[in-house]
Amino acid sequence: MKSVVVYGSRSGNTRKIAEAIAGALAAYGPVSLMAAEDASATVWDHCDVLVVGGPTEGRNMTPPVRAFFDRLPAQALCGITAAAFDTRLDWPRAFTGSAGPVIRRRLREAGAHVITSPESFKVTQKPSLRYGELERATLWARTVAEAARAKPAHDGVAHPVAA
Repeated sequence: MKSVVVYGSRSGNTRKIAEAIAGALAAYGPVSLMAAEDASATVWDHCDVLVVGGPTEGRNMTPPVRAFFDRLPAQALCGITAAAFDTRLDWPRAFTGSAGPVIRRRLREAGAHVITSPESFKVTQKPSLRYGELERATLWARTVAEAARAKPAHDGVAHPVAA
């Protein structure tokens, strides 16, 4: 299973989460990890899983992640399995908002089959990752990979994705 992880990061925390996700996905096959501003419009060609994430800023995506989606041609992600994540302050979501649902919506608008709810990884005001978030990112990535491997095809029957 070929995977691509695209991320935006301001202080390096989201990059660390993306690296943990990519590390876990590597157990399932080749992985490309790239910053949103470096991701080309064809980065997902021949990939099975696309994971996109970024920090929550102003209750939304950061400009580099938004620009990544703006560069996508219409329906560019048809046939691609995808998942979304964000990083946000370790406060109630009602106060911080979350970029994850917006990223999920943009993935779906581009034609991707989103296989899980967006995941939020928490940071403190320093900013630094909350203890245990890298391990949680690894576990979440394994869940994404297993869901991608068991993804039902258009005929409704689960067909394994090549490892």
